[in-house]
Amino acid sequence: MENLTIELGDKTYELKYSLGRMERIEQAMKRPIAAALQAGGLLSIQDLKIALGMALKEEDANAYVPPQKGLDLAEQLLEKEGYAKATQIVLLAMQRDCPFFFRAD
Repeated sequence: MENLTIELGDKTYELKYSLGRMERIEQAMKRPIAAALQAGGLLSIQDLKIALGMALKEEDANAYVPPQKGLDLAEQLLEKEGYAKATQIVLLAMQRDCPFFFRAD
């Protein structure tokens, strides 16, 4: 699978999703993530920032970055890489970590 690390400033981050992390993301979005995925994977900018920011960890770290810092980093990533690339990173990481969202059967 493609390398899903993110370089911002002098640090490297990775996205890591789990069922519990997805529940927190849905609470912040105030809607199911599956609803956005069924819409072709198109997320609003706010939802994309939440999906990125709440799943960021410094590379090889056990803890997630604090939520506000994660949102700030997500905004930096959007400005640096653009919407399409940021969305691709999120979807690839979700497919890797939460394949149950993508099963058709």
